[in-house]
Amino acid sequence: NINDVDILLQFPDPMKDGDEIIVTGPRDFNLIGNPELANCNEFRWVGGVQLPVTGEPGCTCDLQNFCSIRWIIDESKDPAYPQNQDLHFKVGTTNPSKTPFLTDNYWKVAHMKGSVVKSSHIFQGWSVNPQLENVDLRLVGTKYAAGKISDIEVKFTPITDADTLKIEAIFPTQFNFDQSTVPLPYDIDSRSEGSTLIINRGGFRAGVMATIAINTVRLGRAGGQTRFNFVTYKDETLDLGEKRDEKLDFAGGFRLPGLISVISAPILRSQYQDARAMFPVKSIFQPRVQEDAKAEFTLSFSRAVQASERLLVTCQGQAKYQLKQSPFVVIGIGEIETNVEIDTDGILRATLKPGRPATEVALQADTPYTIIMWVLPVQGTNTWRFDTSDGGSLPTNTNDGELNGFAPVEQFVLGVEAVRSPPRAVVNVILNIDVGNAIVRELIIVTPPEFSFDDSAGGCGNMCLPGESFATNRKTATIASPTGEPLTQLQGIQVRVLTPEQTPSSVTWYVEGRGQGAGTTVGWGEGAGFFVTQMAATNVMYPAVATVQQAQIVFTFALNVNAGNQINIVAPPGFILTCSTEGALKQISLPGGKPNCIDDPLQIVVDTTLTRDQYAFALLVDLPPETPAANTFSIIIRDLDNNVVDAAYSIQGKPIVAIPVTRPYLFWSQSEPGQRTEVTIGLEFTLTTEGVKAVLIMLPETFIHDVQTPTDVQNMNKDFRVAAGSDWADTQYTDRIKIALDDSGGGVDIDPGVYRFKFPVLVPPSMPNSNYWSISLCNDRDCQQPDDRYIIVSFPIAGFSLYELPPEAIRPPNMDRESRGSTAGVVFIATLLLLILR
Repeated sequence: NINDVDILLQFPDPMKDGDEIIVTGPRDFNLIGNPELANCNEFRWVGGVQLPVTGEPGCTCDLQNFCSIRWIIDESKDPAYPQNQDLHFKVGTTNPSKTPFLTDNYWKVAHMKGSVVKSSHIFQGWSVNPQLENVDLRLVGTKYAAGKISDIEVKFTPITDADTLKIEAIFPTQFNFDQSTVPLPYDIDSRSEGSTLIINRGGFRAGVMATIAINTVRLGRAGGQTRFNFVTYKDETLDLGEKRDEKLDFAGGFRLPGLISVISAPILRSQYQDARAMFPVKSIFQPRVQEDAKAEFTLSFSRAVQASERLLVTCQGQAKYQLKQSPFVVIGIGEIETNVEIDTDGILRATLKPGRPATEVALQADTPYTIIMWVLPVQGTNTWRFDTSDGGSLPTNTNDGELNGFAPVEQFVLGVEAVRSPPRAVVNVILNIDVGNAIVRELIIVTPPEFSFDDSAGGCGNMCLPGESFATNRKTATIASPTGEPLTQLQGIQVRVLTPEQTPSSVTWYVEGRGQGAGTTVGWGEGAGFFVTQMAATNVMYPAVATVQQAQIVFTFALNVNAGNQINIVAPPGFILTCSTEGALKQISLPGGKPNCIDDPLQIVVDTTLTRDQYAFALLVDLPPETPAANTFSIIIRDLDNNVVDAAYSIQGKPIVAIPVTRPYLFWSQSEPGQRTEVTIGLEFTLTTEGVKAVLIMLPETFIHDVQTPTDVQNMNKDFRVAAGSDWADTQYTDRIKIALDDSGGGVDIDPGVYRFKFPVLVPPSMPNSNYWSISLCNDRDCQQPDDRYIIVSFPIAGFSLYELPPEAIRPPNMDRESRGSTAGVVFIATLLLLILR
């Protein structure tokens, strides 16, 4: 379009009303504005209106496409317009597609009076540079981003026949055609360089659209609306005189997307890594497939991104991740507001600064931004594509999907089994591992806290070697083929493990699989382990009296295997256990002959293997003056090779009390199986004692009392003030008798003295394994068991054997009361005498 055709006229004759002024342009120059009004295109006077009455001219075109500007003068004065005075105006027109023929390329003016030409003149028109028509420039390659190698396509319709096309990329800068190619018959001229491409052998024909594919083009820098020059020439000489058509500063082609660059290596974090305190072990491992993970990308954009544009995130390939709508964060200097949705194709679309004007910048150019999003990984290869879009046919920025995906590892399934799990014992643990599709050359086994692998046999199993410590006091072992071959037999893997004393806070096991290359993790898994099982039916009973000496302490336990012949006891600090002196050890239900015994550390060795059964034995103990800080016992059963067969650790001891009670006493009249015997049991109080409300006497298992009437229970010392009436002895349960003290007036004190109670008992056909009696002092009449909350102190007394004579039956008759008390319940002498009599 030519908006300012400036026409200045002077006439040698004055104009008269009725004269006609005609200005005719060259052929194909259209001067008409509105065809219906027949007015002239953008007519305006220069220097003021010169024909105010006549007004503006009209414009018409003839059949030969010559257009004229025409006035019929009517100024109502004489002269209507003086001679030699400027008539100055401007009009608009449009250049034709090419310069008109020489004789047609003139502007003509005539002053007419009727049919008489008063004056005339001609002025040669300008040369028109023919413009290529229907020009189109498209980005057709697979890569769109600035600076990438891609393909473009040029289309145009020539006005003039030509054979050579010159293309110049003006903007963005740094387009490069040095490596470009074009299909035959086109040929790239050797003078092509950088952003200029010359194509010969074009055979371009006027009016026939040409399409040229240009491959391997280095796209310009940064991105933006492209501007190109296109010029055709007669031939490859590029003679300016032979220039044909052109299209200069063409901005109607594609908009080059900016480049999205990855600033630092993307990170995929497992869902556990943000909660290390809660998942101290899992947070160490790599993210797994089919388990939520957090992806983090740091990107920059070569073109600024405006508000309300969208950031598109696409995971593409055979293993597309599921992208999560929330949480999603874009962080620059601060967090960028976004509105996120996931479309039906699984593409995440985040509108940046929604609701803000498009003139506002959302993401600055060449500035790092961190994108954090949650995904569900799957196994396989993929790539990540990032685009920004304002709704146009091409993105405003892109990375062309050239970011390789992550490598999440397989989810292993781990099963853990152990037939037995006693504390501080070497046990066989069976591992069953499903590694999915992973190829595993090495397994790292991670125990729960405080477990460890046994390496006493040069390893912890087949191909198993103990390794380094792991997080949170865990131990590791490596299972690998000595030849480096993949491990294929992953079911029923047996490893030897040393258990801890107690079940730790977590019993979860972990396994990590590694593949080709050092430290290359291919998968990991976890599995619930087993609890450390303390030896069953374990109990320790003793009189928790400060500084008491030579008291009996009874241990009970149950074995569930046929193994072991050593019993080791670990007592709290300040406790002195004795088993080696004559009569100190009461075997109760320990099998075999007299055991070998060591006092410190206390060890009992029986002469036969222990079998699956319940056991009890008694020792002598001296107690400290107060409760020790670490008030626990341990019982460990070992075999001849010193291997732990079973054990019980941290058996809670009793709080030590200061109470003046000592010398428990047990006497029986006879011990024939199934027969009635009279049992006498009691204690000695050395000082006045207050606070005792009842005395609880417990019989051994399978023993029952044979109290038929209240008078069957006898108080052998009337100084012991029992409750008033005949019901001071509670005999409702056959395995116990409870003696109630007089509670009138708030209760009574017990004076120093020896106090015993006598009652009938039925001897069982066979002695129980836990063959011991107990006599307890209660601070409340509701006491029912020797270890309930109402007990002040309990004295266990080893029971008698079948046919065993009572101690006093084998004593010299002059033994005083004190000596009788000190040896009450001694089984060893009676048993020896029984053997002699037989």
